[in-house]
Amino acid sequence: MGIKIVVQAPGLNISANLKDEALVAIVQLIQQQRDDAIPAPITSASPSSVAIPNSGDSILGDETNETIKTLKTWGGAELLNRISWDSFPEKILLLGAWHEARGGTTPWRSADMDEIFRLAKESPPSNFPRDIRNAIKSGWIHNETPRTYVVTRTGWNKIAQVLRNLPL
Repeated sequence: MGIKIVVQAPGLNISANLKDEALVAIVQLIQQQRDDAIPAPITSASPSSVAIPNSGDSILGDETNETIKTLKTWGGAELLNRISWDSFPEKILLLGAWHEARGGTTPWRSADMDEIFRLAKESPPSNFPRDIRNAIKSGWIHNETPRTYVVTRTGWNKIAQVLRNLPL
């Protein structure tokens, strides 16, 4: 278990995994330093884009939590074999979700995806920009920044639906 914290400010983007004991201090800091006069910024963590928390208390819902648990138990190659999707946008979705579920860096980059494909013993897409763009258009992947990506709730739901229909 652990807590993932992301601090964003103009010119600053820090991400860290903290021990569970840090939760009390984080909540106290938020309560002491909150400025309710400043409206909350609209960030890329919209309802369609959700980072996977490291703790068991996920905001994604029970079905997605089960999907995450399932993805953690399988290897990348096994996942691609069990869910035989042929298109690279679908493979990017599947391996991106597998990466996020196993605690990989979020958001991830195309270089991370090359490594994930290699670990899954699969050749990476030869035209990654086109394939990631198609996954984004389908609503499965979201741009966190111009060159980093996360799996959207729609992407998680697509994977959960396929896993539901797989024979055990």
